[in-house]
Formats: sequence, C-alpha cells, structure tokens
Amino acid sequence: MFLNSYSFQRKRLVKILCRVCLTALVFISFSAKAQYRYGGGDEDKFGAALTAGYDVPVGNLSYTYKPAITYGARFLWTKGAVTASISFGYHVYKPKLDTFYYAVDESNYGKVSYSNFTIYSFYIGGAYNLEVADGFKIYGGLDLGAYESHVIVHSSDLYVDSHSDTHQEDVYLAPKLGFTYLVTENIGIGIEGKYNFFAPTGKAKDNPAVGTLYNSYSGNLVLTYNF
Repeated sequence: MFLNSYSFQRKRLVKILCRVCLTALVFISFSAKAQYRYGGGDEDKFGAALTAGYDVPVGNLSYTYKPAITYGARFLWTKGAVTASISFGYHVYKPKLDTFYYAVDESNYGKVSYSNFTIYSFYIGGAYNLEVADGFKIYGGLDLGAYESHVIVHSSDLYVDSHSDTHQEDVYLAPKLGFTYLVTENIGIGIEGKYNFFAPTGKAKDNPAVGTLYNSYSGNLVLTYNF
C-alpha cells in the first residue's frame, strides 16, 4: 500500500511540475514579446538562486501550527527591468501541541492530534526591478503556482473516532517585495518578503478542507548567482 501511495504521489508531483513549467514557458514568451513591443532591447540575463527563511502561519493555520523554516531554489531570467522565475520550495509546519482538546457537551471532551503539515511548492514568478544605486535594486512582483501538501489528522470522542490521511493540491498566490545587493559582478545577496495565500483544490466530498483559504507571511534570505 505504501509503495502504491508513493507512486501515486510521485505521479501527481510530476503532473504539477509539468503544468508549472508549461505556464512558465508561456509567461516567458509573453514577457519577451512585451519587451520587444515596448522597445526593450536589453540583453537577456540568466541566474540561479538559493533561498532560506521563515514562514509564519496566520489565520486558520496559526491556531494549530508553529512557524516553519523554508528552503528553496529558483531559476531567473531578466530582460530590461523585468525578471521571470521558476521556483521550487519545501517547508514543514509542526503542530503546537501533541494533542488538542475540544468540548463535546457540558461534561465531555474529545481530543484531536495533527501530524506535521508538509508542503512542496512549485511556482512561477514575475517582478519589476528598480535600480536605486549601483549594484543595489529593489523589486516587487507576484508568484503563482501550486503547493503539494500532506497532513494526517486523528480525532476521537464519545461519538466518533475518525482518521484522515490527506494529500492535496493547493493553488498558490503570493505578492512579494525585496532587494538585492551585488557583492561581486556575479553574486548577489538579498532579502525577500511575501504574503502567501493557498487553497485546496478538488471536491468537497473528497476533502473537507476544499473551500478554505490558508495564509502566511514569510521572509527569506536570497543568494543569487548571475551567469
């Protein structure tokens, strides 16, 4: 059963990655046409970046989960003042308590436990850069893509004993602001802040979380290498 579940999830991850890459190609093609249309003749520039930071859940997630350390990598393409990116990320929210309790009636309580909330992210991004000094730029933009998440929940009381093991796809959207400072001609360091929104997709009968909007804010250190 474990091997079948692993194979199924791997196929879902591949499908999501293919969708994101296809969307990225369309986005890059559109951006290139837009630059030409408005007279942008600057040379194409390519780069890669590693990111590490902190993601703080708010709203629904904040009652149950602690902030998480985030890790990621991205590929960058810049033309003129516009940068397009393809990014991959990973973080794990850990529950605040081993067991939570809830009231069933005036004299009885139930209990519920949550596993780690694991998230793999795949998304494309666009940003507009403003060079405010030699080697120093600020930027603002938007990321759009998908989360692949996994969580296990077990609850029990006098009337029910339920267990759910949920793998789900989530639509992901995040406005972002940041800055980059070039330490050398090729290497840059920076800080990026984002406000993240994600929501499960699918049918409510298969996943009761469908229709729920989750959000968090995150800050990341970004190490960039320009080719």
